[in-house]
Amino acid sequence: MKIKTIEKLLSIDRRIIFLLVAAVILIPIIKPLNLPVQVTPEVLGVYDAIDKLPEGSKILIAFDYEPASTPEMDPMAKALLRHCFKKKLRVVGISWLEQGRGNADNVLSFITNERAEKGHPLEYGVDYAYMGFKPGKNAMILKLGRDFKGACKTDYRGNDVYDMPILEGIETLGDFPYLACLHDDSMINSWITYGHEVVGIKIGSLCTAIMAPGIYANLNAGQLTGIVGGLKGGSEYEHLLGYRGLATFGMDSQTLIHFLIVGFILIGNFAYLAKERMIRKERLR
Repeated sequence: MKIKTIEKLLSIDRRIIFLLVAAVILIPIIKPLNLPVQVTPEVLGVYDAIDKLPEGSKILIAFDYEPASTPEMDPMAKALLRHCFKKKLRVVGISWLEQGRGNADNVLSFITNERAEKGHPLEYGVDYAYMGFKPGKNAMILKLGRDFKGACKTDYRGNDVYDMPILEGIETLGDFPYLACLHDDSMINSWITYGHEVVGIKIGSLCTAIMAPGIYANLNAGQLTGIVGGLKGGSEYEHLLGYRGLATFGMDSQTLIHFLIVGFILIGNFAYLAKERMIRKERLR
């Protein structure tokens, strides 16, 4: 290989790299690759816990993630809601993050509109409800554990929670058979400490990939039924539901971009070593 060729490899125009990265990301979204998805026990732990709930059960979903995390969190949130409504569960949403309170409303609106278009409309206050942002975190969880409706008072739309059919029979947090926590921070620790340990509610974590490693200790201790981590976990959940959505497409792109990055690293190292070898040969002449 000539020295000029090697130097060209070592000085590839960054715009070419940007275009390759963009292509690798977009191609799987435009034309899905249908790469195989292997479901892990951690994801199955959340899925099975929800799937085993009897029809008509009420499930609490905590939307504890910020708008910046929506590309990673929304796909799994949508998969979770599709699962719940497919099982004819009644969903009650709540959030501790003021800056992320609109996330739940956006996702719930998307899924309920989707259901309506397919001929399966859902009634607000009967099939689902959103309590909105509730301040206090730890103190609020303790209040929910004593008097759920008294702690909430009104929902996201300003309705009196005492008049909502979906909350009939719900006196405390412990009356919910399951809590699914969608989070991008350590809020899950408060739910575990004051929800699981004090009240006894079962909890599943659906979180960003960066948060997942830090809560495996809680999973191993039996404080969580499972963990759905990042796009990979979201793609596994979609696979269990029998469809390929944004999480799966995102994983296809992520897989290809990893191959591309590894390829660039190999090319760069090969070209560098080849150049050094040729320089040494020139010096020995």
